[in-house]
Amino acid sequence: MGKIHVLSEHVANKIAAGEVIERPASIVKELVENSLDAGADQIEIDVKHGGKSLIRVADNGSGMTAEDAQLALQRHATSKIEKAEDLDSITSFGFRGEALPSIGAVSRFTLQTRSADAATGTELVVEGGSLVKAKECPTAAGTVIEVRDLFFNTPARRKFMKQDTTEFGHILDAVTCIALANLQVRFVLTSDGKTILDLVPTKDLAVRAAAIFGEDWAQQTLPIRGEIPYAKLSGLIGKPTLASGNRSQQFLFINRRWVKAYGLSYGLQAGYHGLLMQHQFPAAILFLELNPQYVDVNVHPTKQQVRLSHETVIKTMIERTVAEALKESGDLVPSFREKDDSHSAAFRGTRFQEPSFGFEERMASHDASLKVAEAVVADVVTQKVNAFGPLEIGKGLKITRVLGQVQRTYILAETEEGYVIVDQHAAHERVMFEALMKNFESERPASQGLLMEEVLELHPRQVETLKKSLPFLSKLGFEIEPFGEKSFVVRALPSILMDENPVTILKQFVDEREAGKAQTRLKGAQEDVAAMIACKRKSVKAADPLTLSAMQGLLEHLSRCKNPFNCPHGRPSIIKYSLLDLEKQFKRKP
Repeated sequence: MGKIHVLSEHVANKIAAGEVIERPASIVKELVENSLDAGADQIEIDVKHGGKSLIRVADNGSGMTAEDAQLALQRHATSKIEKAEDLDSITSFGFRGEALPSIGAVSRFTLQTRSADAATGTELVVEGGSLVKAKECPTAAGTVIEVRDLFFNTPARRKFMKQDTTEFGHILDAVTCIALANLQVRFVLTSDGKTILDLVPTKDLAVRAAAIFGEDWAQQTLPIRGEIPYAKLSGLIGKPTLASGNRSQQFLFINRRWVKAYGLSYGLQAGYHGLLMQHQFPAAILFLELNPQYVDVNVHPTKQQVRLSHETVIKTMIERTVAEALKESGDLVPSFREKDDSHSAAFRGTRFQEPSFGFEERMASHDASLKVAEAVVADVVTQKVNAFGPLEIGKGLKITRVLGQVQRTYILAETEEGYVIVDQHAAHERVMFEALMKNFESERPASQGLLMEEVLELHPRQVETLKKSLPFLSKLGFEIEPFGEKSFVVRALPSILMDENPVTILKQFVDEREAGKAQTRLKGAQEDVAAMIACKRKSVKAADPLTLSAMQGLLEHLSRCKNPFNCPHGRPSIIKYSLLDLEKQFKRKP
């Protein structure tokens, strides 16, 4: 007798269920998406014990006939597609015909349904994949599905479920994502008898976002819209103040389908270049509309992982659209928030721990290789300010008076609406950075020949990486030639780097290029170098005492920057406080 045999349908269904049903939230997602495909505009979800003991989804959709209801419990039975070619034009959420039989295989499952033109409905009861009851029943038009005792017949799967609160958290995430993409539908989510969400239909994404995340969250977002010949982008992006330490506040949709697409997330992140600190991720609700032919949703049974044609072009479109929206906004300065300062907490206590020695003394030792940057520094220090009129920084932020310095680290200034606190190190880094970028953006940066040529030796696998980068490095001002099989001779480097070790810089560049971390665009690499110099060389540090004239001069230079609100590494340089904030703190206003 042979070793290979065909599994029974009962066993096959349990295996298939393991792919589709990961946890209670998977069931909620599949059932709610079925309701949407049925045209429902009201969906009620009720769960108990995190969905372990009960998941109930009721809708007012088209419902099913008795015959269709029984067919729907069979594997690969679907109304969404008929032939393989239909996979190229899928517009529905479901199409594989796996959800209902997979759910029924691992639970005690009850389905009640009635089409609008039927006099009575149909009730089906399934336990562990076996149909145990089928009868007529009185029920409203639409479908009601109850899933009880999840994984009762697969104890190993049940053992790996988390606590009720954790499982319900995943359910809430699933309902939230689906609700964001279906504004015309009313969603009601109840847990253990308590209503958690009751979202009324709306035409405004910001209104739905405010109902889910709160008014404060929604007020810190910006609408975006972009388009290329075969793709449209819309949605909301958060201001830098909404950034967090993970991507949990990013909601990405392709043709209204909630997806996990890290390529699109990278495009979003790139649009915030220079506005966020390292390991900070922006908040966003993004909707991408594509011709279905450019999307492969048949990658995984959960349909959350997709493949895209022209993904690089789409990422670039997202990056450009996000960057333009942030630039046009102008008002990116963080505000003090009485109720929720968690978004600024990441910056609280951040401080550059550098020696405290005389700022004027350090400014006296000028370096000929940093003429542009030195001019800025000297200007800040020696500038004589006879009259300090209203100074506009960005859009709408007008400083009327510099009040002084706090802990020799922060500049306190009065505005028309309250006051601002400026991180002097972050502010001057920005001023230095933009001055250096102007130098880099010249037709060719000044190059400084080395008195003693340096030899750079690399691992054999890195040789080709550097060879491909030689034209790129030449545009930065390096002069490098191959010298043997795995060595290079460095004859010159950019003038602004003349005090740096060229071998160390180039080794770091090759390491990061090999690891995929180095910028591939010229401007990106220039920005990395300029940011490094702005931080390490001659910038005003924390604990540097500044005269009133120096503080005023620094703010005037900051007002001329393209992005005055962040240092080159993404840290905020300004935080504003309104008069209303003060009055609330002192209990003058409720």
